Amino acid sequence: MESKRLEDGFRVLQGQREFVTYPEDSSFRLWFSDIPWRYDFHLHTAVEIVLTLEGWVDYAVDSQIYRVEKDQILIIPPDTTHSLNMGENSSRLLFLFEPEALMTMPDYKRLSAHFNRVFYLRDESEAHQQIRELLLKASEYYNEQPLLWNTASFSCLLEIYAILGNRFLRVNRPSFARKELNTDTEAMTTAIAYINSHFREDLSLDQVADFVGFSRYYFSRSFKKRMGYSYSEYLVQKRLQSAVDLLIRTDLPIREVAEQSGFGSVASFNRVFRESKNCTPTQYRALYGSY
Repeated sequence: MESKRLEDGFRVLQGQREFVTYPEDSSFRLWFSDIPWRYDFHLHTAVEIVLTLEGWVDYAVDSQIYRVEKDQILIIPPDTTHSLNMGENSSRLLFLFEPEALMTMPDYKRLSAHFNRVFYLRDESEAHQQIRELLLKASEYYNEQPLLWNTASFSCLLEIYAILGNRFLRVNRPSFARKELNTDTEAMTTAIAYINSHFREDLSLDQVADFVGFSRYYFSRSFKKRMGYSYSEYLVQKRLQSAVDLLIRTDLPIREVAEQSGFGSVASFNRVFRESKNCTPTQYRALYGSY
């Protein structure tokens, strides 16, 4: 797995799959950049939102190209392959967050499949302007980090999704009343959010399959088809992502890093970590922990 250091965190990559790292006690990250970065095709479980401040940022999402110019916004749903290229003399805010907080909202959960699309905001409508202001407000919370800043940031995101739903979704209101997940997309989105919230626990495939109402076999096959990873592979990578973050940001003993990341024992943690990183957790901390 490749780890690329940015100004305030790491991009953890395995092939095209990115495992986003977050600040402590949060599931929300903001990156500002005025450097003409280019990122090749990748995907992650996080929602990605870009707000261009100056110049332009080109996104390729599946087969569609979007030029996101000053004050425009692009929202990319989870597990969507995309690349980006930022122009000279440009700047942007890039927001990444895990959607599990959204999935705790019953009305959003019932409509989650309808949000599995790109939103390209460039018309200067009232909704566009409201969402831009909310993103700027979320960035203030992130940068100033008052008490409960993560909660405050997510309050902005929840309001953004309420605006998106009312302004851009075209669904029949009777469908709001349905109570069961009826598509693989909804079920996998719910499952991923559940795993991301509970990966530190002793979390079995049967438990997650039961949570979304699928059989073990059907869930396992559907998960692999959508994610490109088996359930167990994804769970291990989430735990490794957490461990890497603790290793580089804290001086916790290796045993506590293993426990807080969901590994059953130090021995299994060391084995999995060495297989992934070609070094021990202690060696990895010596290389990166001084940042």
